[in-house]
Amino acid sequence: MDEPIDGLAAGAAVRLRDLADRVVSRRPIAAHSLWFELEWLSDSGARAAIESDLKSIVTRKERIVYQFSLRDPTAYDAVKAAYDGRPLSLDGDKRPLRYSRFMAPEHPGALYVGSGIDLRTRVGQHVGRIGGSGTYAMRLSLWATNIAAIVDLDFWLYEHDLDPIELEALEQELWDARTPLLGKRSGK
Repeated sequence: MDEPIDGLAAGAAVRLRDLADRVVSRRPIAAHSLWFELEWLSDSGARAAIESDLKSIVTRKERIVYQFSLRDPTAYDAVKAAYDGRPLSLDGDKRPLRYSRFMAPEHPGALYVGSGIDLRTRVGQHVGRIGGSGTYAMRLSLWATNIAAIVDLDFWLYEHDLDPIELEALEQELWDARTPLLGKRSGK
């Protein structure tokens, strides 16, 4: 069968090689980490402090790749067990809460992997400080505060001109390398 346009596959291959070259040449402009205990998330002040810490680090709309991971790998079992007990809606609200998908790898290397341009908002959603019922997020403060575990949040900042497809490629590679417990791999 003929291609719809002569050279279509060859042209696509050239563009993919160009994308691969751009991704390989990209380096983060900064890398940061912060940590918190899951138990702290029951306190609204502690949740706000996490955002304050992020605000002091992330000062503009950089492109960001990030991961939440548990410092003690054995703590993933407690998170797996607690996930089934999460509330499906907020008190008085009939709309169901949307949570990050439970992927259940046998040996997760991360709790969640993501990317974006507004890390403070996204972390606020994941820890359960902000976010409407329609936003997919971990919402840890709603179900994981009885788990004695330390969460490390590692994030890498890239220049704001990073092409979204490059950002997605970096996130997908981190996802594949870390096999997170929650979320879904980006892309179609």
